[in-house]
Amino acid sequence: MHKCWNVPELTRLIVESIDDHDPDTNHWQSQLQHITLARLALTCQKISGTSLDVLHRWLPQSLYYGYVNLLKALPAQKYRLYDNILTIIEPELALEDWDRVLSYSRRIKTFSDVDYREGCPVPDMSVLKSMTRSLPAGALLPHVRYLFCSSSSPLFSLLLSLIGTRVSSIMIELTSCSWRFSAVQELALPCLTSVTIVSDGGVEGETVVTKLISDFVRCESLLRKIDVDRLTFSTLLHSSNLKHLEHLDTQVITGGLVCSREDMSVERQFPALLTLSLHTPSPSLLAKVVETTTFPLLEQMWLYASNLSLTFDPTALLSSIGAHSSSDHLTSLIIALGCNLSVLNWGEHRFRTLSALALKPLLELSNLSWMKLYYPGLCPLDDAFVESMARAWPGIQKLHIECQYDITATTSPTMQSLVSLSQHCPLLVYLRLDVDATKIPSARLPAQRRALHRQLSLWEVRLAPIESAHKIATFLYAIFPRLQMIWSSSPCRKEWDEVNRLISAFAEIRADERHLIVHNGLPKDVD
Repeated sequence: MHKCWNVPELTRLIVESIDDHDPDTNHWQSQLQHITLARLALTCQKISGTSLDVLHRWLPQSLYYGYVNLLKALPAQKYRLYDNILTIIEPELALEDWDRVLSYSRRIKTFSDVDYREGCPVPDMSVLKSMTRSLPAGALLPHVRYLFCSSSSPLFSLLLSLIGTRVSSIMIELTSCSWRFSAVQELALPCLTSVTIVSDGGVEGETVVTKLISDFVRCESLLRKIDVDRLTFSTLLHSSNLKHLEHLDTQVITGGLVCSREDMSVERQFPALLTLSLHTPSPSLLAKVVETTTFPLLEQMWLYASNLSLTFDPTALLSSIGAHSSSDHLTSLIIALGCNLSVLNWGEHRFRTLSALALKPLLELSNLSWMKLYYPGLCPLDDAFVESMARAWPGIQKLHIECQYDITATTSPTMQSLVSLSQHCPLLVYLRLDVDATKIPSARLPAQRRALHRQLSLWEVRLAPIESAHKIATFLYAIFPRLQMIWSSSPCRKEWDEVNRLISAFAEIRADERHLIVHNGLPKDVD
């Protein structure tokens, strides 16, 4: 045997390189490689242990192993498998009967109480009773790190007696079985750092989440991630007491803005929060959250409000967001107000006009690399303000501005706005901005400025009248020599398709020129 097998670290690297299980699809990419792992597990002791660790760590997400199949390691006379149902014959087994099962189960790192494999054997209640009666608490799955469970599963109420205390990540699905929700409230495990809860339990599910977060706060949990779809406003404020919380994602914040005097008098600060994602029905609730909390280390802020009131003024919300510029950490900002409204319905409503003065606080966020603003009301941008954005966000990589305004108005952005972006935003890769493409700057850019921008590859437009496809393509290729595609849904889509065709032709010609220059031994840095 080669000497490399004597080094445990090398053995693990070799065995893990064979493991091609995809946790997102719960499938092995190749049955052959799965068989290879199984055969390695039957070789000498130096390799078998590591192979078994890799083979069993995804139980039962692997297509080939479920926890029922794991129980087949019991002595043959102790169980019966009939009509795809596994039954324990004796009501209580001796601890030594479980030795072989435990030798495999201690290797499991990821466990789900639901086996998604079609035709998988199903345990009856005798199995569940035997596991809880015969085994000490946490003995079956002592080393589980990632747990996926559903309140509709028979195992749900028994999980705490089967798993160990090393669980770091839990994903819980709360279904209509509300009488089992009480089991969730006991999951404040000491090593838990991530909790994801998907609930259709209505008010009861919301109560369970509220109680669980309170338990985490009370035991000073090391929780770093919370992803839930129901959270009251007061519970959101209460979660600020989780000193290690780095990621907070709630799909729907329910409940009113009324809180106790104590909640409103204490300054709410999330000291370690890096990512905040809030999906709410009310933009006023978004504004209240941002006004009453501070995030000194926040890097990503994603705010979504589905229902936009005709009387809502977003100025205060934008001003509060701009106040986070003092931390100089915010790099990603998404503000989507009225995101349940389709573009076709924008004209049916008259929302408040979003002035350039209201957007000005956002210009203080100098470290932005991703900016998205979705607002179905009027937003009269012009070339001067686009230039201000370009100067304020020199590191911007993705810029998405989608508002309602008259593209033919004299104050609307023109192709000059693209010139400003090419000059001041050298890292820009994606752009979503409507401009008046009938107004092309007459003066040609100096050669040293044309080749400055080499990153932009996609420009998306919705309302962009166009005059000459050839002139637009020539102008764009002069300032964005690496532009690959323009996506348009405007009434002038055929003209923009022609611009796309011309840009592709220009790119082929430029590629041929570079090949000839390099072939003749001239410098390679040619655009």
